[in-house]
Amino acid sequence: MSSKTLQKIRQIRNDKNLTQEFVADKIGVSQSHYAKLENGNVKINLGMLQKIAEALEINVSDLMI
Repeated sequence: MSSKTLQKIRQIRNDKNLTQEFVADKIGVSQSHYAKLENGNVKINLGMLQKIAEALEINVSDLMI
């Protein structure tokens, strides 16, 4: 996943005042695993990207801009 996409995920999460713990719970992973996803330490596949987008209430395409 590109660093721009990861930055976009973090930006949208912060803009919506959502915690990593909240998003992690929504997508079914631990907060520490989600932090690794958001920081690029764990690769995000398309399925996980879709879950993150749903948790943030956005379309996956919004992350690709």
